[in-house]
Amino acid sequence: MRRALIASVIVLSAGPAFAQARRAAPTQDAAAGKLVFDAQCAWCHGAGGEGGTGPNLHGKLRHATDLTSIVDVITSGVPGTEMPSFRGPLIEKHIRQAAVYVQSLGRTKAAALPGSSAHGAGVYDSNGCAACHVIAGRGGIVGPELTAIGALRGAAYLRDAIVKPAAAHPPGYLVVRAVANNGTETRGIRVNEDVFWIHLRDAGGTVHVLQKSELSTIERQLDASLMPTYVDRISGTDLDDLVAYLSTLRGEK
Repeated sequence: MRRALIASVIVLSAGPAFAQARRAAPTQDAAAGKLVFDAQCAWCHGAGGEGGTGPNLHGKLRHATDLTSIVDVITSGVPGTEMPSFRGPLIEKHIRQAAVYVQSLGRTKAAALPGSSAHGAGVYDSNGCAACHVIAGRGGIVGPELTAIGALRGAAYLRDAIVKPAAAHPPGYLVVRAVANNGTETRGIRVNEDVFWIHLRDAGGTVHVLQKSELSTIERQLDASLMPTYVDRISGTDLDDLVAYLSTLRGEK
């Protein structure tokens, strides 16, 4: 009885210290996690998680709803996306710290983008972007689908994709220039390729099925894009508005 009473006194007296330690631990983990994030994650997600090649991490997270699922995403990656597994580069402790930091970002809203998304939708339509891109099942198929582009890319990447498309080269859209033995040239996105054949989709959407034995040149242009630059066609507030509009496309019904 005496021992139980002493133990109760110790726990009660230590209660505030335990509570303070529990509050401090997430803060310390978040601070340590920011260092991990800056070194490993900011390359894609931008400084402070504001987005870049990878999505903005402020607000609602698309692939994670709590700390456990964020840890899972960092540990295993996200199949079908460019998010890799960090099981090798990071130890378990650092993964958890990074997850705590990412979770803290998810509790805050991203800084408001300049521009009007409503007017940006008009800029998108007036510049014929739907001829190459699909949004919610409507549009062309030459370029990447944009239905959820705001959840996949940050504003800086989207801006570069408009004015410097070759610099923001999307994966899966390898440009190939093929020259036939008779001199005919075909340039387009590689749709499929095996030992004997290569299929290319040109800028007009036509798919060319080419037999390699009939080609004199197959040039894979790793840094090229079929998308023209809009640097001289969309600028100023129109560019801000278009980026703001694309950032709202998150695949939500």
